[in-house]
Amino acid sequence: MTELVAFGIVGLGTYLFRVSGLIRRQAATEPSPTLRLIAPVVLAAIVADQLLVSDRSIDLRPEWLIAAAVSAVVSWRTRSAALTMAVGLVAVWIIDAVV
Repeated sequence: MTELVAFGIVGLGTYLFRVSGLIRRQAATEPSPTLRLIAPVVLAAIVADQLLVSDRSIDLRPEWLIAAAVSAVVSWRTRSAALTMAVGLVAVWIIDAVV
């Protein structure tokens, strides 16, 4: 499958997903409770891809996994996305400087 076809399929899926949400929103006055989970799921997919995949193969980078674990604990304890990202960024900087 070429990259252009893959981009087309992903773009079409994204478009259909958004249109279905607009159609559903017109039918219902209150959005579905599952809609609030979309952003965390997308963020988790992006983070997992960056943590585990390098050059189309699985590459476990221990320093990034440690920083991700620290960020996960901060997220779990504080429920603050901004604080989680800030702590994760600082953790990566510190671990990269030490290692």
